[in-house]
Formats: sequence, structure tokens, C-alpha cells
Amino acid sequence: MEFSVLDVAKGLVPLKPFEQRDLRTLSEDELATALEVAGKLARLADVPGVMLAAEVQRRSKDKPGGGMARRRGHRNAAGLVAKQRGGSAGQAHDAIATGGLFGSDDGDEGEGAGAGGEGGAGGGGQAPRFAHVAAAVRAGDLSAAQAALLIETLEALDGAGEEVEQALVVKALKLSLADLRKACLALRARWDQDRWSEREKRQRGERYLALTENADGMVRITGLLDPASAAPIKTWFDAQVKAAFRKRREEGLGAAPAGEAGRIRVDALVDLTRHGMRCEAPGSGVSTEVVIRIDHDALRTGVGLGSCDAVSTPLSAGQTRRLAVDMKVLPIVLGGGSQVLDVGFARRFFTPAQRHALAERDGGCAFCHAPVAWCDAHHIAWWKEDSGPTDLSNGVLLCTRCHHRIHDDGWQVRATATKVWFIPPTTVDPQQRPRQGGKAALEVNLAGTTRSSTTAPPR
Repeated sequence: MEFSVLDVAKGLVPLKPFEQRDLRTLSEDELATALEVAGKLARLADVPGVMLAAEVQRRSKDKPGGGMARRRGHRNAAGLVAKQRGGSAGQAHDAIATGGLFGSDDGDEGEGAGAGGEGGAGGGGQAPRFAHVAAAVRAGDLSAAQAALLIETLEALDGAGEEVEQALVVKALKLSLADLRKACLALRARWDQDRWSEREKRQRGERYLALTENADGMVRITGLLDPASAAPIKTWFDAQVKAAFRKRREEGLGAAPAGEAGRIRVDALVDLTRHGMRCEAPGSGVSTEVVIRIDHDALRTGVGLGSCDAVSTPLSAGQTRRLAVDMKVLPIVLGGGSQVLDVGFARRFFTPAQRHALAERDGGCAFCHAPVAWCDAHHIAWWKEDSGPTDLSNGVLLCTRCHHRIHDDGWQVRATATKVWFIPPTTVDPQQRPRQGGKAALEVNLAGTTRSSTTAPPR
């Protein structure tokens, strides 16, 4: 395994035009370009670091006397790497996993061997693990965090071939790290549904909640919840936060102070427990419902996957069916077609059925993928000013922040009943290339691996 500093030097070239310039004088386009170039340079500069991290892991793992990391006062390689990189243990693990793409962790050289020993992928001709991921890391297109997530996902997908790896890399180039995690999680659920059901059982057995009092008298709540247990709790909390923030806006109180959402959740939890202790007491008045979604065949057979609007983790059909028996849970059976969803110009507001259909298409905020509970259904062509119909092809779910961003910054929205796209203003993309929104933006397309969507938005 070996690296070249020339690759890093090449990454400096596009940054040269910005050297020694007063950054305050840069135009917005120049600043965006410089930020993009600097980001790629940082990823290129990290390639030697991840390779070195993997070599430290090789020299520390299962070695007599504890190996390199122990001799330098660390419990393991991750501790040594974290210290030298100035990051967390998790970031060190990402670096080690990414460096392992190039073969260092699998080599058999002695501890004193150099980084370019025969067993290394870079120097000995051995093909790297996950060649498409490795190539994207070398090119500075993927960070260590993105690469480590793809490695973990591919290792969990038994029998996944080159097409799956390539599709994941394409998706990683488009998504933020947070959204990439959602996409990988959904793919893993679809790939092996039997294993996913076993995972749910394990997680349910690991759930816990603990309250500990500190010296100052404050009580810390810690715990882990499986997705099915978290769904009603998160739905309730999200509804209370949304209602409180909306009330602030209506009363003209401006932006909420820092940490306000956390305090609202505490108050909601206290109110909920007090209500449970004396059931005759009224609740907060904020209505909530847990919405789960499942295909008709999956509901009938128990084979397949469902989802819940409150959490991003897919649920097995069995888990979804168990949730559906709760009268406080609203099951949406896809394909039923029992309600009219397109009501044309007759109504000003989207019906509950339409909102649930929009949530099925958009999965939450169609732009930033915030949870469904944070969003409102908005007309693309305004109902009053533009005579826009109240139907699915003229509706989109947006959180408050993205709703203002779309209108204030000049973005356009195009939609059908099943897909939604966002057209950026020329200040963001002079070519105004449509960007896929909604659930489709997070789906890993195994039928094709091109960077752009093959389905064009309506005009």
C-alpha cells in the first residue's frame, strides 16, 4: 500500500486563484466554488492519513506485547489514531476502515515492514476491497466517514456485487452523510428481510431507560429505544414542538431561544406522565397520530417491509402489523385506493388522506428530509393567486425553514402524484438541472448508476 503526495498537490491547483485574497471580497459564487475546492482538497489530503491509520491498525492488532498502539500508551489503534488526528474514536475507526480498502489491514508483513510492502494493495498489485469506493476515496470524492458507511453497508449485504457498490457510490456523491445513512439503512432492510426481523428482536431486547441524579440535583435520562417503541414517543414530542413553535410565530415572538425544543420535550414528558397518573386530567390539546405505511400484500402475508413516519428505520411487515392493531395508530395500506385523493379546485386545504399520500411520496420534507411531523402540505402553484388545484401533483411537504427557502431564494418545484423535483435558481446552478426530492432521492437505484435521474420532471 502506498500513496503519492502528487495527488494532494494536484488538489491545490484549483485553490490557487483564491490564495491571499480577502475572503470578504469574494462573490457568493466564488465563495461557493472555493468551499467546494477546499472540501475536495481536504479529502485528498486525508488519503495518506487513512492509509497510515490502517497500517497502525495492522501493526497493533493481535501482536505480541500489544503491538504498536500499546507500546505508545494507547489501548488500541483507534486511540492512537484519534490522538494523532485530533478527532474522536469514531472518526478514528472510520479512518482505519477506509484505509483498509487499500489492503493494509489484511497484509501479513512483519511489524517493521514499510507502508508499501508486498501485501499492500497499492504497491503489490492486489485489487483493493470495494474498488469503486476505493477509487472515489483516492479521487477525493468521498470522505472517510462516507467510505466507512459504505464499507459497513456492503459488508452487511451478503452477495452484493459490483453493481450494488457502484450504485452506492453514485448515491454517496449526491447525498449528505445523514441522508446517506438513511439510504443505506433502507437498502439493508430490503436486502435481507429475515435478518432485519432478527435485528428488530435483538433491538427490542436491548431497550432500556435509566434516570440518574447528579450532585447538583439534576436528573439525566439515558436509554436506548427500538424503532417501534420510539415511534409513538417521537411522534408525540414532535407534535408538541411543532405546535409550540407555530404558536410563537402566530404571536409574533420571533425565533425560539437556543435549546427551546429540548425544554418543550421535557415539559411534554412531564405533562404526559401527570396525565397518566390521573387520567381525568386533559392533555395538551395537540392531536397526534402514529402513521405507519405498508404494502397491501405485505400486510396480508406478513412478508415485506413497512415504514413509520416518526422514524427513518424501516420496519418488518410483522412489526408493522403488530403496531397496526393499536387504535392510536393510523395504518396506511398502499394500493387500497378507497379514498379520492385529487379534489381539484373544490377545497383550499389538503385533506388528511392527501397529506398521508404526500407523506408516502415525499417521506417528510421533500427538500431536506426532515420528519413528516415537522412539515405542512403546501401548494406548488398557490391556490388563490395562481389558481393552483389541491391535488397531489400540485402539493409538496415542506418544513417551515425549507418552505421559506424555496420562495425566498427562487427555487421551482415540479411534481407528479409519485415524484417531486426541485429546480435551483441560476445563482445556484446556471444550467438549472432538476434535483430529485422526496423519498426517491434516498433510494439506491440498482437498475442504473448514472449520476442524474433518468426521469425528467414535468414542464
